Amino acid sequence: MNFDLSEEQTLLKATVERYGAACGGLDTERRRRQRAMPGGFDRARWLELADLGLLALPFGEAVGGLGGGPVELMVVAEAIGRHLVAEPVTEALLMAGTLLEAAGAGDALAPVMAGTAVPAAALGERAGRYNLFHVETRARAEGGAWRLLGEKSAVWQGGAADCLLVSARTRGEAREPAGLHLFLVEAAAAERRVWRAADGSLAAEVRFHDTPARLLDVDFGDAIELALGRTWLAAAAEMLGIAAMLHETTLAYVKTRVQFGRPIGSFQAIQHRLVDTFALLEQARSMVMRAAVVDDGGRAIAGAKAYVAEAALAVAHEAVQFHGGMGVTDELVVGHGLKRIQMLARLHGDPGEARRRFLEAA
Repeated sequence: MNFDLSEEQTLLKATVERYGAACGGLDTERRRRQRAMPGGFDRARWLELADLGLLALPFGEAVGGLGGGPVELMVVAEAIGRHLVAEPVTEALLMAGTLLEAAGAGDALAPVMAGTAVPAAALGERAGRYNLFHVETRARAEGGAWRLLGEKSAVWQGGAADCLLVSARTRGEAREPAGLHLFLVEAAAAERRVWRAADGSLAAEVRFHDTPARLLDVDFGDAIELALGRTWLAAAAEMLGIAAMLHETTLAYVKTRVQFGRPIGSFQAIQHRLVDTFALLEQARSMVMRAAVVDDGGRAIAGAKAYVAEAALAVAHEAVQFHGGMGVTDELVVGHGLKRIQMLARLHGDPGEARRRFLEAA
């Protein structure tokens, strides 16, 4: 099988690489300034992503998108990770945007693709942990409109969002499959307690008190599975890009750091450990590529999410060890990369949850 990128995909990769380099995510001082902005990232850069067509790329032409497939998504996400781009493509655009696409809500998706609105998916609840089908939030009809009552936990980018995609039930108990629906809510209409996630982004706990909502006409289960698969593939590719950057950064560092009169990279024990991290990266790359080209009902994507999360964390931990105590600080890009991987590894499911889905799909 030929795994080389096509000419169009190569050009796409180059475009995202140029964008990432211009963002300066590997400049820690500049990254800190970006995270200090309202919403936790630069809205002007978000508009640039839209101008490049990257916010429309994952979505179908029926809703005004560019119809990019899994390979294009992998290419974009890996380049974003390699440059530690702060804009929330993986956790906000893909999860919430895919739900809007599945519902055929092109009117709501249009401002998202244009870069004038940032969406967030408010799906998880504390009692449900990573089970997105555990829903206690209630929806009731009132005068021809819908209102929501309940709470959502760990809404990634919820502090920056303009609109929320919310799961709620019209009937049944917490884990019953019947009665589950998706709703679109203006973020300003909900009560949000904003907190800063490990990677510096602004997540939120969200409460709904008879909050007005728009019911979306979509099969809940199918929409969630589609959005989760797309998001996990991007998360795995982004973690791969970050881990590759950390490995290259560490390799350059051990060639210049001198101990006992010699660069520490000349010590055999250091070389063995770097070979081990390189092997983890190559296996992770194979897993991500397979997930992008194989249509097996999401099993390959779940496997990639589980493996790459653990492999990327292992690479990041080694990078921290080689850099010493400075490795975990915000002074070095290593610390920023580790924290971003920690967040992505748990995005809508930790490695254990991904392994469970992998086994269930067998």
